[in-house]
Amino acid sequence: MRRVWWGFACLTLIVVSTALIWWLTTPIETSLERAQRTGMIRIGYAPEAPFAYRTASGELDGEAVVVISWVMQRLGISQLEWVQTEWADLIPGLQAGKFDLIASGMFITCERAQQLAFSQPTFALSHAILVKLDNPLQIQSFNDFRRPDRRLAVMRGAEEATIAQALGIDPQQLLFVPDVQTGLAAVLAGRADGLALTELSVDLLVQQAPDLVERAQPFVPPIIDGNLSIGYGAFAMRPADTHLRIAIDQQLLGFIGSDEHYALIAPFGFSREHLPNRSTASILQSCEHGS
Repeated sequence: MRRVWWGFACLTLIVVSTALIWWLTTPIETSLERAQRTGMIRIGYAPEAPFAYRTASGELDGEAVVVISWVMQRLGISQLEWVQTEWADLIPGLQAGKFDLIASGMFITCERAQQLAFSQPTFALSHAILVKLDNPLQIQSFNDFRRPDRRLAVMRGAEEATIAQALGIDPQQLLFVPDVQTGLAAVLAGRADGLALTELSVDLLVQQAPDLVERAQPFVPPIIDGNLSIGYGAFAMRPADTHLRIAIDQQLLGFIGSDEHYALIAPFGFSREHLPNRSTASILQSCEHGS
């Protein structure tokens, strides 16, 4: 019995050792390799025109949708599984593995760069504020909300919320909403005096209710740390997914700003003035200096 027991123990040790050696020497499949092997990748988005949104017929459309679809086709990935979530849940969802990529018009920022790896930018947009028709409070800037009798609606986790706080607007003056439609409803109902978004997002909301809301004009753009606040949008990945980021950047190189690219994004309100003129590295240089 003792010999049988020792033989079983040795066999078990051999099996476990072999399995351990196989596990240590077998390369871990990257997100890019898995996507190319299966032909499918999961993409997270929060509904907001003109970036990623459902049309009246239920089709997903928008700048981020058409650009990332173009990229993935050239990487041999034909099936895009879109996972809808609220804006504030995009980064946690990516970190939790619910999807492999964020394509939702997300701006490159120092704070987000601590958790995400960004592709090269695909657009550059200014900020704007949606107000009731005729702008009864004569709102012309973020700073007009630095008073206790006014409330500014912002999407939770969006860059406009960060800008408002950086400008010294009391958090009590902010109404956090999960999406743009809830923000629009808040302005219409008088629960908020304005809704801060990108200029194109505001213009598209105005088209939904042109007799009720408008873009606040003339508008003074926010200045943060002495610099005009311009949002550069990009795709976001987990920092470990280096292969995926490099592959996407290789496809974007030479495509962003081309006639083919512009033809794809023009239907969503983008003009050539909205094309990015900076790289991700240059945008994030300020992070290294703590500004």
